[in-house]
Order: sequence, then C-alpha cells, then structure tokens
Amino acid sequence: MLKNESNLGYLLILAAGALWGTIGLFSTIMAREGMPAGQVAFYRTLASATMLFLVLLVKGRGLGLFKISRRGLLSCLLVGTVSQAMFNFCYMNTIALSDMATGAVFLYTSPIYVAILSRIFFKEALTANKIFAIFINIAGCIMTVTGGQFSSIRISGLALIMGIMSGFTYALLPVLSRTGADKEHPYTAAFYGQLFGAVLLLFIIRPWNTEVDFNMTLILAILGLGIVPSAMAYIAYYGGLSRMKETSKVPVLASVETVVAALIGLIAFGQGLGIAKCLGILLVLISIIVMNMRSKQSTFLNKD
Repeated sequence: MLKNESNLGYLLILAAGALWGTIGLFSTIMAREGMPAGQVAFYRTLASATMLFLVLLVKGRGLGLFKISRRGLLSCLLVGTVSQAMFNFCYMNTIALSDMATGAVFLYTSPIYVAILSRIFFKEALTANKIFAIFINIAGCIMTVTGGQFSSIRISGLALIMGIMSGFTYALLPVLSRTGADKEHPYTAAFYGQLFGAVLLLFIIRPWNTEVDFNMTLILAILGLGIVPSAMAYIAYYGGLSRMKETSKVPVLASVETVVAALIGLIAFGQGLGIAKCLGILLVLISIIVMNMRSKQSTFLNKD
C-alpha cells in the first residue's frame, strides 16, 4: 500500500511538471498581446486563486475545504510569499537584466539547493546516484532550454544576485511546503499559496500603472495560464508531495517540465530541437530514472 502511494506521488509530481511545461505557451501569447512579464506573473496567480476558490466551493459543498490549520496557513503564507511572489520577481528581473537563457541557467540550479536543504532539515541521505542524477539533470535542463547556445549569456552584478535568488526561492517550494502545506488537502494548499502570492504581487507589480488591452485572446490566455500550469499543476504537486518521503527527488521529477516546454515550442511555435536540445531532453529523462533507482552504495553523508 505504501509503495503504491509512493508511486502515485511520483506520477503526480511528473504530472505537475508536465503541466508547468505549458507555461511558455500561454505566457508567449500574453506577451504577444502586449502584456508585460510582471503582469503575466500577477494574473497567473490571480486567475489560479480564483479558479481554485470556485473548485473549493464546489468540491467542499460550501466552506468545508477552506478550513486550514494554523501551521498549514503559515506554510502556505511562506510558499506564497517566497516561492510565488519573490521567485517571480527575481526570475523576471534576471531575464530583464540579462536574457531568457541566463535566467534558465540559474533557475535549473535549484535541485542542488533542494538536496542541501533536505539534508539539513529533513536528514535525507545524499547517495551517489542522487548526486549523479542532480548534476545530469541540471546539465540536461540547461541544454534543453539554451539549445547549447551559451554565447548569448551575459551577466551583471545585479543580474547575478537576482539569478541566484531566483534559483534559491524556486528551490524553497518543496522545502517550505513540508512545513505544513503538504498535510492539508491539495486543493486547500494550492488555493492559499496562490492567494498569498497574488496579494503580494499586486503590490509589487502594481498592474493599475500599466494599460493593457484585454481582448478575447488575452483573456483566454490568462484563463488557460491560471488553470493548466497553475491550479491543476499545484493540485497535482501537493497531492504528490504528501505521498513522497524524499523532498530532494521532487525537483528532478518536476524537471520533465523542460521536455514538455521544448515539445510545445516545436509544435506550437515551430522552434527547432536540434542535437543539443535532444541531448538535453535525453539527459533529463535519464536523470529521472537514475534518481529513482535504488542505490546499493553507502551514502556520502549518513543520516546519523
């Protein structure tokens, strides 16, 4: 039974990652319709919180699913503040101060932070296959998003700080969720995390300062972004996290996002794959397999 629950947890995290891979589809449409990156982040959390509010009303047949423990509420507040609002702010500024490739390189260093933090706070072992999986996963993600084109990567002092912070705050999502959000109903945890993120981004982004033409294409893209890679993804994410024992495995499993994003780029926008991207996709898939292999070797850092 426990094994089945764990396997379901893996599948749900993979599903969450696949859903996150659709972010580029909707955000690209929104950008083409003239919406700034900051507002894309805000309307994503706002639309997601709104959709989840309706889901909680229907599924809970009233206010039942809105109930949350104090510990769970604090955990969701931390997730919403740090891994939603702060992450989006740092990531957007990294891209603005450098470019997409540079931002992606920093973002996909997050498995290192998660492994270290999981060792410190949850006493998770660092096995040889886990360390190997993390490094080939990072290499695969970077190859997939950059296509092996590193010449465009440029960095300034402020971009460096923002880039490091974006990777770190992204890595804190599974760690902070372990402080209580993972014990709540997945719908409830997802709702409060998105709600707190939307409220903080409202004051950071100040969307009322920028005029945007909300045509039907843009409205549908906002709804799509709020439902597919946000509400649905976080429901799957919290459902999977509550069933998994090892937090350090989460970012590697969720990195299937890069594979889905690359395939959507090919199908929807005619972006080529090339040898480097194909190699990156292969490395990501191998890292997921390696991460879930049972290690017969001793750990580098014992639990005791």
